[in-house]
Amino acid sequence: MYIFTLIAFRNLFKNKSRTLILGGVVAGIALVMTVLLSLIQGIQSTMIHNGTALMSGHVNIAGFYKISSSSSSPTVTAFKELLEIAKTEVPEAELIVDRVKAYGRVISEMDSIQVPMWGVNFDQEEKNLRRLELAPIKEYWDESFWRQEKADATSETSLKNGERIEGRWDDLNSRGTLVLFASQARKLKVRVGDMVTLSMPTYRNISNTMDVRVVAVLRDLGLMSQFSLFLHADDAREIYQIKKETTGQIMLFLKDIKSVPLVEERLRKILAQKGYVMMEKEAKPFFLKMERVSGESWTGQKIDITTWEDETSFLKWVVQLLSSMSSILILVLLMIVVLGLMNTLWMSIRERTSEIGTLRAIGLQRRQVFLLFLLESFFLIFGGTLIGALLGFSLVELLNSFQIPLTIETLKVFLMSNTLSFEIGWVQIFQVFIIMLTFLLIGALFPIWQATRLKPVSAIQNVN
Repeated sequence: MYIFTLIAFRNLFKNKSRTLILGGVVAGIALVMTVLLSLIQGIQSTMIHNGTALMSGHVNIAGFYKISSSSSSPTVTAFKELLEIAKTEVPEAELIVDRVKAYGRVISEMDSIQVPMWGVNFDQEEKNLRRLELAPIKEYWDESFWRQEKADATSETSLKNGERIEGRWDDLNSRGTLVLFASQARKLKVRVGDMVTLSMPTYRNISNTMDVRVVAVLRDLGLMSQFSLFLHADDAREIYQIKKETTGQIMLFLKDIKSVPLVEERLRKILAQKGYVMMEKEAKPFFLKMERVSGESWTGQKIDITTWEDETSFLKWVVQLLSSMSSILILVLLMIVVLGLMNTLWMSIRERTSEIGTLRAIGLQRRQVFLLFLLESFFLIFGGTLIGALLGFSLVELLNSFQIPLTIETLKVFLMSNTLSFEIGWVQIFQVFIIMLTFLLIGALFPIWQATRLKPVSAIQNVN
């Protein structure tokens, strides 16, 4: 085996031009694949992180409570017992929080919007919420007007990357506060420090209002950010006139998102065993279930276990589309390289026909000739893929440091981000390596097999 390996290496170094050209092509495709996979992975991770920070945990303990057969509210009563069960039975969770669901109108002096809201406990999920960036003032407020009103500002102002930012997340710890997104602030014509009125119909069809102060404005994250805002959980409970023991849903954020199906199934079994009435699995967000639930004849509490894919079905569709597009593009690139490799091997075999005949004449069997050419192809593909993957890794790290901004609004809407995000790890590099090595070696097998079929006499007589 050592002799065959040595001959394979010498043949590669003997034909330096062909080796460099073909190896460079393999390395280039490996680099492109590494960057592409890291881009897709980065986009998916950003969308999932932002989507779950906005409206869903990886797994949710939610449900509906009905005081009569014709009404329903997306609430969970006596939730602290469920919270303890989740903490005990789901060791995979790195964060477990509860949120109050709300829906109503935000009214300013200039305009109003109807929007879903989340009552949050900021001290519980600070790490989660801080993934959402504060927006520079220029994204939601006219700079010229801001200068005129500068003296009236009562909030903290800071600079980030040369852009002026008002407000801070920590103020959401206080009652009577509200956090908006930039598109909502533009519509309402408000800035940090302004007062707005919340108007909501309670679950008993009584309208309540509350005055709150805008303490921060967040950067838009595409379409989904237009349907979320945050207020203090106790304020949401007060407006809805519900007890402190009642919440909207318990959100579980797992260390590994791949364990979502296992955790979901486990919670369903455990809660059913403990006597909770469970809803059947339905892969829809809660607001699409309300009409059906309101038409059902039962009363009391039913628990619904959902996942981030159920609650953010639009997000799931985009992630699947990106995965499909990347798979098609990678397949096309691989086919191009495989065809190029096969063509190059055909040319190489024609040039080395007399060499093959000589090897056969001195006693090499067909399988030994096959092994020799296979080793040459393996080392060429191995080296090119490894160099390309490592160069791709370095390029991804460089691109991430630039924080490339997205200037096209349509991309912001669908990707739920203001910058391009790349996520690379040894897993992605290993995937590139295995995919390239497998496909290219399969493509090399047929020309190599054809080389072994040459007859020694006719091959040794061939003159290039």
